[in-house]
Amino acid sequence: MNFNARTSRTPIMLASTAAMAALLLTGCGQGTDPGAQATTSATGSESSQQTENSSGNTVDQDALLQTNDQLSEALGDEYVQGWIKDGQLNVSTTSEAQLSAIEEAGAIGHLVQFSSEELRSAISEIMKWQGKQENPVRTAIHAYTLNPETGGITLSVDKSQLDEVQKLIEAEKPIGEIPVDYKQSGGIMSPAATQ
Repeated sequence: MNFNARTSRTPIMLASTAAMAALLLTGCGQGTDPGAQATTSATGSESSQQTENSSGNTVDQDALLQTNDQLSEALGDEYVQGWIKDGQLNVSTTSEAQLSAIEEAGAIGHLVQFSSEELRSAISEIMKWQGKQENPVRTAIHAYTLNPETGGITLSVDKSQLDEVQKLIEAEKPIGEIPVDYKQSGGIMSPAATQ
């Protein structure tokens, strides 16, 4: 009986370890916003899964995490976010001058318009906007994540309300010109799902 209990927890512990490693990558050197903390875990988990699934070679994640830490520190406020894709570290920055430093460190640089602070603030603004909506739109957005590839944010939205939420956000522009991507939500994240 003890053996069964231990083996049934193994997949959860492995998933948790992968999510924590990726979380370290996506949040290095950045302050956390209470609304963005859970979403960063979701982003980290997706990044980790992409890394594991897309690369046939063994990736030295520790080395990539260390490089990301160094770049986060060196770039300061111009560092937006780092992620691993196809076994390579990608780093987005708001400064074109920093692209060469990113590439010299062995990462792929991406120039984006909005800082990490602006994107986290945009998530807070979307949450405020959502709180003012009538149901079912009020409960339709389930997760908010930074999207380092587009330099914007991604909203996970109940599929039955996806078109309505997109139409309202495009019309009302609660976060100005910050790019917003949408994806169908798998449901509201529970505390267990983020650990």
